[in-house]
Amino acid sequence: MTAAICLIIYGTVVAALVPRVLVQRIQLTRAPTLGVAIWLAAILGVLIAWLAAVALVANDVVSTPEVRHVVHWCVESFCAAALGEHGTVGQWLALGSAVVMIAGTVGAAVGLGRALLRFRARTHRHATAARLLGQHDVTLGAVVLDVPEKVVYAVAGRPPVIVLSRPVLHALDEGQLSIVLAHERAHLAGRHHLVLGLIGAFARVMPRITLFTAGQCELSRLLEMCADDVAVRGRDARDLVRALVMLSGPAAIPGSALAVAATGVTQRAERLVSLPSRHVLRRTRALLIIGSVTLLAGPALMGAVACGVLPLGL
Repeated sequence: MTAAICLIIYGTVVAALVPRVLVQRIQLTRAPTLGVAIWLAAILGVLIAWLAAVALVANDVVSTPEVRHVVHWCVESFCAAALGEHGTVGQWLALGSAVVMIAGTVGAAVGLGRALLRFRARTHRHATAARLLGQHDVTLGAVVLDVPEKVVYAVAGRPPVIVLSRPVLHALDEGQLSIVLAHERAHLAGRHHLVLGLIGAFARVMPRITLFTAGQCELSRLLEMCADDVAVRGRDARDLVRALVMLSGPAAIPGSALAVAATGVTQRAERLVSLPSRHVLRRTRALLIIGSVTLLAGPALMGAVACGVLPLGL
């Protein structure tokens, strides 16, 4: 039971502190891939800690005779109350409590599943609509839409599709268009929509947990930077900066899409023109790797210390 309490406390503390430490941290933008990794490590570490705590409590209930006796007595009393042996009021309280507990558990699971399914259906539906309404350009490997806004975005589907509007073809030169399309291909190749879909589902089901809500915003920003880094390999980063400036502005972008100029445009442009030195980058990468490993190993270490397997003096 001590290990379970320690894991619950650990998960709660990490869930509360990580957003305060990581949100808008410049070190993460220097190495966005590792920035994504440390956010995912924090989220996964918290979930592992809480699930492990539940598993340990269940194991204690099953393996300890005293606790098993108490639980057996509680179950018998609850069933007796539900059957009306303690009066009508007791029966309604027991049945109401059972309904609330079952509804809460099932509701959370169903809510998470529905959020994921809605995200998947929305992306596939929009990808299909874009292919039907737009004109497929074999040379660009994208679908061109006749809309007045300048938009470029990628939508996951079967198959996934990159969508751009016809004004973009007139606004960007060949180099800028090439690097923007490379950015969108990087999103699809990296399956960034899966990361955002999963964290978005957690944020909708558990909106009061800042780790998930802040993580959704930060991961969206960092994944755009990851795609930027892939796009500028072997190309002039200034082309991407100019394209971001040309494409920035109000536009109707689907919520399930990954658009090149929809998130953190100013910060990304500044980052592309002022890259850190190799020494700073190596140090940042080392710190982020250490942080990610620590967050992932945290639940196991906390459980080992609580069980006495790993003494605190070591």
